[in-house]
Amino acid sequence: MSGHIQTPKPAVEPAETRPRRQHRNRRARVAGIMAAALVISWGGPAASAYWQTLGSTKGGARADSILGVAAPAAAASAGAATVSWAQSTTAAGRAVSGYTVARYSAATDGTKVAAGGTCAGTITTLTCSDAALPAGTWHYTVTPVLGPWVGPESTRSGGVAARDTTRPDAPAISAPVVVDKAHAANSEVTVTAEAGSTVTITVTDTPPAGTPQKSVPHTVTATGSAQTVSLNLTSLVDGTLNYTAVATDAAGNVSDPGTATSRKDATAPTATGVSLANGGSQFNADTGDKVTVTFSEPLLPSTICEGWQNVSGSQTTNGTLTITPVTGGNNTLTFGSTGPGCASARFGTVTINGSYSGGGVVTFSSVLAWNPGTSQLTVTLGSVTGGTPAQKTGNVVPTYTPPSGLTDVVGNQLVVPVGPVPGTNSRF
Repeated sequence: MSGHIQTPKPAVEPAETRPRRQHRNRRARVAGIMAAALVISWGGPAASAYWQTLGSTKGGARADSILGVAAPAAAASAGAATVSWAQSTTAAGRAVSGYTVARYSAATDGTKVAAGGTCAGTITTLTCSDAALPAGTWHYTVTPVLGPWVGPESTRSGGVAARDTTRPDAPAISAPVVVDKAHAANSEVTVTAEAGSTVTITVTDTPPAGTPQKSVPHTVTATGSAQTVSLNLTSLVDGTLNYTAVATDAAGNVSDPGTATSRKDATAPTATGVSLANGGSQFNADTGDKVTVTFSEPLLPSTICEGWQNVSGSQTTNGTLTITPVTGGNNTLTFGSTGPGCASARFGTVTINGSYSGGGVVTFSSVLAWNPGTSQLTVTLGSVTGGTPAQKTGNVVPTYTPPSGLTDVVGNQLVVPVGPVPGTNSRF
């Protein structure tokens, strides 16, 4: 032995009595994990979302944030808005996972509305179309997103005006059943269309084959309520008239046509002739003789006798035919009604170049008949009720002067000629 005293090595401590040297590192890791929690800030457009992640070294961490995009470009066409924008990343260069698109009805303030069409939800493209755009002026924003993190909303785009693509309803148009002569120059039509729209009313006639068709246009601004307009239809021929009304709104949308029809009858009736027919003895006015007046078209029966109806069959009334002598030896024939519902029959006056009266007034019980099928008004003589008829030799030529107040079935007044209507060479 050298005398050197060696110091014995310390004994190994039991595990349960070792100092806990890792406590400091564990607290640092916990702090790093807690620092990795998401912090959202809406303070500025550059980065409104950032987070911290653990670094590769103990306790190390790095921060990142989503960068906002510039105001998108927006344009409206065919009822939709096309929105496009630049790509966004994080500050560290990571790609964002998508974008959300919204619109506002004003350049500032207003309510945020999620865009529709291909702009709905979270999209991964840099352009989209907001379909079925409501009418108005709209401003768009784009917000980038990355997983659960949301970046800053962009500033708003310039305003885009959405074009109204909704067609107006077809106007409702009402035309008179008949356009007669008295109303052809100011025929009234009623139309109802979308308020503010421009309504074009066109009336066309139905001419005979080989004749050019004519039309009358008229334009009116609709109020949304029923409007009555006056049309001059004198240039259109008689017959069926076809009406169309088309509304065009302020955006240029054109409606389907509203339609109606009417009949134009602006031709006044006339008396076309008068004749005498012998039904009894030659050369005498006696029972069975007839006086017949023919018209250019059927008359409205009630304008002949107030009690007659506008029916297809013949109608009659009893009365008296009076033969009255006039200057020059001629006679006039008139009819006075005595039947019910016909207090004052409109027959007119027939003048003949001869005398059947013998110089005095002669009366016959008679029947007045109207035949709409032939447009003829006929007086048939019965028995003599006063005076003595005279014999007339040779033929006589009657003429006819119609009364005022007769009309056709649509109300056109019968034309009263300047002179009497000539008749055929005949006799009682």
